[in-house]
Amino acid sequence: AVTSFILGMGMTVTAAYIFLAIILAPALIKVGMNPMAVHMFVLYWGMLSFITPPVALAAFAASSVAKCQPMETGFEAMRIGTVIYFIPFFFVFNPALLLQGSFVEVSIVCATALVGILLVSAGLQGWLVGLGSLGTGFMSYIGRFSLGIGGLTLAAPGGGMLGLDHTTLLFAAIIISAPGLFMAWQGGKRRTAALG
Repeated sequence: AVTSFILGMGMTVTAAYIFLAIILAPALIKVGMNPMAVHMFVLYWGMLSFITPPVALAAFAASSVAKCQPMETGFEAMRIGTVIYFIPFFFVFNPALLLQGSFVEVSIVCATALVGILLVSAGLQGWLVGLGSLGTGFMSYIGRFSLGIGGLTLAAPGGGMLGLDHTTLLFAAIIISAPGLFMAWQGGKRRTAALG
């Protein structure tokens, strides 16, 4: 991941991918990792440098269009896109996320990853779609943290190299996310009552 990221900072995505596909990917495949997952991992991490400061070419281009500070835009892009830093690890753990496997396995892994990513994003933004705000203050950070960790637990693909089944991860995610979900539900009730 680090090698892909560093090369992605100084090279185009294509050049970084070709270099790492020749040098790094064969070693990871020999260790027993899925070839498609390894190549997607290398490509994906090479692209992440486009939103990560200090290079953040895409964020810097957006900042010139929006007429705002480039580094602030880069850090905001990184904060909003935090969840995408985890996705490559998920599809290395279980290639069903890359649509390799049975229909049932692919459906379960993709659905749990989607909901998990929604929870992680809610934890980062402090707002859960359909329920509302997680509030402000110290307690909101506890709720946001629980949603983030619960979302990562849910998004982590069961089976594969992780060794945990989907049911275990689902129940763990529900228990971990419960405080954040309750806080978002309470925030939604308060907002509805205020609107009358």
